[in-house]
Amino acid sequence: MSSLEKKAYFLFFVAFFIFSLIASSLYAQPENLILDHPAAFKKKQRPPVLFPHEEHMMNYECLDCHHKYENGENVLDEDELTEGNADIACATCHHRQTKIDLQKAFHRQCILCHKENKTDPRMCGECHIKKNE
Repeated sequence: MSSLEKKAYFLFFVAFFIFSLIASSLYAQPENLILDHPAAFKKKQRPPVLFPHEEHMMNYECLDCHHKYENGENVLDEDELTEGNADIACATCHHRQTKIDLQKAFHRQCILCHKENKTDPRMCGECHIKKNE
């Protein structure tokens, strides 16, 4: 193998490695999310929820939870699911002026899925965990 071919292979490897890092960071999501929306829940009765996002990502498809419905069909493009994209945040579509506000959306999505799949947690206090003070 000539030195020119070696350089070409090396440059290809470096370019591929850099591209892989950039691409994976676009889809990187936090392991856990804290579901806490003080503007939506002015009179909170329970503490925020620690949502194990990574665990759900391993067991379900992204579009099982994330959605944008048109005519009863989920038309959300998975390419929109990037960290920091405010358009895909639940609170963007589900707010006080909508038929399904944020609290109803969380409860419907989470509780119904857990009941359907017969998985824990299924009780309020199992998600809304009070901190020991």
